[in-house]
Amino acid sequence: MFNRPPKSLQDLLAKGPLAELNKRSDDAEHLSALWQQAVSPELAAATRCIALREGVLSVAVATSAWATRLRFTEHHIIHNLQRIPDSRVNQLEIHIDPSLFQSTR
Repeated sequence: MFNRPPKSLQDLLAKGPLAELNKRSDDAEHLSALWQQAVSPELAAATRCIALREGVLSVAVATSAWATRLRFTEHHIIHNLQRIPDSRVNQLEIHIDPSLFQSTR
């Protein structure tokens, strides 16, 4: 058996795979907060941010109707996002994925 003391949670979250997961979680929360600021509450409730890569924000919606609405307001949304410090969004990529919005009951 090893004779070293157990690592603290803080140590585990600072290095290695858990640190990467923690960073991804923080990034996802930040991205979601930016999205909430840039869109209406109704649109925020009907969408989920998936990822941000090289200025392209991937957003999921449940139906094609929501995708169409998002496309119609895309220019306005990008403009709102670009006014927020720390936002690096230049384009939206819209995905239809009803499974993200199904209840887990």
